[in-house]
Amino acid sequence: MSLAQLLQWNLSLFLLILSRWAGMIMLAPVFGARGVPGMVRLGLAAGITIILYPLIQATEPSIPFGLLPYVGLVIKEILVGLVIGFLIYLLTAILQGAGQLIDFQMGFTMGAAIDPVYGVQSPMMGNFQIILATMLLLSTNSHHYLIAGMVKSYAFIPINPSSLPTNYLFYAQLVSQVFALSIQLAMPIFGALLVSDVGIGLLSRTVPQMNIFAVIFPVKIAFGFIILFLSIPFWGESVAYIFNTNMSWVLELYQGWKKP
Repeated sequence: MSLAQLLQWNLSLFLLILSRWAGMIMLAPVFGARGVPGMVRLGLAAGITIILYPLIQATEPSIPFGLLPYVGLVIKEILVGLVIGFLIYLLTAILQGAGQLIDFQMGFTMGAAIDPVYGVQSPMMGNFQIILATMLLLSTNSHHYLIAGMVKSYAFIPINPSSLPTNYLFYAQLVSQVFALSIQLAMPIFGALLVSDVGIGLLSRTVPQMNIFAVIFPVKIAFGFIILFLSIPFWGESVAYIFNTNMSWVLELYQGWKKP
């Protein structure tokens, strides 16, 4: 290999590593938040690429020198990073889904705010849960596990893989698991408010002279906040369980590339 080909191979490898990390950082929680400037995200991806470059280079991946095959390989790396980032982003989607259910019962549906993390319309309780979960993940250095999980991807999904993943049923099951976890996370508050609605309905039928609906909405909001306050001590365990489940999805995605 001539010096020019060696330089081209090293630069091509660097860009391929950068493409995968840029795709992941674009969607992953914390890293892909709206408040993080684009240059900071690009700098983070480039910094991690510089650190990982000697490790990936030691494996001597096969990189095509043709333009079209290389462009296809770059697109594949970006898509791999986006898929991994999307799986990690499902942690946020679960919290938003739970917040939507809680808002529906507490009467906050009409007052959905703009999510300061991703800049989209999001339920109020979802915002609160996302911010609280982000603080917990950062305080426990859980974002290091996200980086470590991404580094592990090169052991299962090499730069130039010889096959495509075959575990397509995994993506269908993923949707049902996200909905199930959202319902489980919201059920303590959602269930308590639902039981209170049943009691209020029975009371209004028993004593129809009372204008119960004139005071029910502030009482439901106050009752919902009380239940939310009482559930905060268990919040850390819930976030840890969802985070561990989320990382197991990433591992299952990696293993899908190894199955024949």
